Amino acid sequence: MPYSPASVLTTTGTLAHLVSRWYDRVAVGNLKSNLAFVPATSRRRLPNANGKTFQIYSYDTFAANTTPGSEGTVGTGIAPTTVVREVTVQQYFDYVNFSDLLVETALDPIVENTAAELGYRAALSADRLARSEFEVAAAATAAARIDLADNEFLSAAIVRQAAMSLRGDDVKPQSDGMYIGIAHPFALFDLLNDNTAGGVIDILKYHESGAKQLQSGVQNEMRVVDVAGVRFIETTQVGSTAAFPSGVKVGYHTYVVGMDAIFTVSLGQTEIPEQRNFSLTARNWGPTKSDPAGVIGSSVAYNFKFAALRAPGTIVRLRQIRAESSIA
Repeated sequence: MPYSPASVLTTTGTLAHLVSRWYDRVAVGNLKSNLAFVPATSRRRLPNANGKTFQIYSYDTFAANTTPGSEGTVGTGIAPTTVVREVTVQQYFDYVNFSDLLVETALDPIVENTAAELGYRAALSADRLARSEFEVAAAATAAARIDLADNEFLSAAIVRQAAMSLRGDDVKPQSDGMYIGIAHPFALFDLLNDNTAGGVIDILKYHESGAKQLQSGVQNEMRVVDVAGVRFIETTQVGSTAAFPSGVKVGYHTYVVGMDAIFTVSLGQTEIPEQRNFSLTARNWGPTKSDPAGVIGSSVAYNFKFAALRAPGTIVRLRQIRAESSIA
């Protein structure tokens, strides 16, 4: 029999009822940063009905007494002194309203999906506010900053300098005995590839856990490497300096953080998450006085009261390293 091609194809125009596409109901995950700044702070809560201003204080350290007393003489009493710092809590909020028709016809669970995205926006906002105070602290005194020259990159030697600089100011590490390091992945690339004597590669290759780390690249989602008593975590949300230092490159900010360097304050029962998402308020709405027909079907919202401030006193309890990256 002679060959006869099919007379009906998927492109046959007369078959108007054919399904032309299938919509996957599960959204592809989008790209979100690790959030490292709020977890690196000391957390405080401002109770309700106590105003908006939060104050912290510290006693000034007594100097040594090297003058002997006179026998039989009472002497003169001394008085302690304190230093304070305060901040006013501010309010941050956003919401999304959905029409009842959209909620009833959307192909995906749009309210739930949007809540996850809005929760990340809230967490990112808190993290950015905390980071701003890290930058303020670093700018408070030249001793808090380490600026590298052109073609100098983050290295174990520089990390040691930052850590020992903090120890030289009697700034204690965190409760686990480690300082917190926060760095951009590009800066950490240079740190992990530091092959100088006493560099990261030189240190890790002599330890079993270090050898495994060199092969795998990272230890988990955020923690990358421990160097000179500093436990580094990575985030793309670090500050940066344009045209640094040669006038054309970006200087990425790396932070080495001691205990109680930065405080974050939340009001009342406000919960500030340490990483990805806030718990949002999600509601389904019926007819109300302001919406008699009930055309607003659902809403999601966040509302938090928050502030950040550095430790009182003139000693800055963190160090900021500014350096370009070899892969930027």
